[in-house]
Amino acid sequence: MGMHRGRALAYALLALVFGGLSYAVGVGSLLGQRAEASVLEAASFSYDPPAPLSLVSIPAVIVALVLIGALALWAHGARRALAVVIFPTIAIVTSQLLKQRVLERPGLFEFDAENTFPSGHMTVFTVVSAALIWAVPRTLQPTAALLGAILTGIAAWQLLEYGWHRPSDLVGALSLGVLVFACAALIRVRSSRTLPLAPGRVSYAVNKILGVLLAIVGATLVAGGLALTVAAGWFTSAELMISGAQVAVIGASVLASRAYVALSA
Repeated sequence: MGMHRGRALAYALLALVFGGLSYAVGVGSLLGQRAEASVLEAASFSYDPPAPLSLVSIPAVIVALVLIGALALWAHGARRALAVVIFPTIAIVTSQLLKQRVLERPGLFEFDAENTFPSGHMTVFTVVSAALIWAVPRTLQPTAALLGAILTGIAAWQLLEYGWHRPSDLVGALSLGVLVFACAALIRVRSSRTLPLAPGRVSYAVNKILGVLLAIVGATLVAGGLALTVAAGWFTSAELMISGAQVAVIGASVLASRAYVALSA
């Protein structure tokens, strides 16, 4: 239990650090605002994006959480079912409160620019993915994490490509999701029961490999994306800047999905 709480606390602190840095650099600094303005400059603005971004609505989120809660009830029992409904809801509400009531965007570069940190859409995608990872039987969690990484990665790409959000908004949302589920892990939302699906040697090995691959791919994408953004600043290329931001945030989405698996143990 001590090791589990220590891991959850470490993830919570990391989420606070990365969320705070993304706000301080992307929203609160002149250099960050200029860089993110170049990302918006290269975006192909659209108010009618394809799925999955177009699927986000309050009824859709409610239906998704109810279905995931039912899955968790079947696989883990009532306590986990309540957790995968309550904690995503907390994250989504907190995201809106932070964006609309608490945090501000100073006019260092763009005057009267509306605050969009953290992204509500990205919060929805990351916490729904986290809820699914926590809801499925343990043997299926790495597979759910892979699917969640793909879903959040596509959503991250869309949010930047269609000019709906700045990169810092997405990192802030991912950090908020990890923070909320780290808090859930800290209070030990145990399964009241577990399906009798003991992983065999092959399944155990596959799970381990998937977990390692998610960590490696996520870290590689983040590093590559940051390298591209540095190159974009050097060559003053808005197109390269948005590409680098997309790659980095997709990598962050992969790492967040990996974190949810670790926190669910």
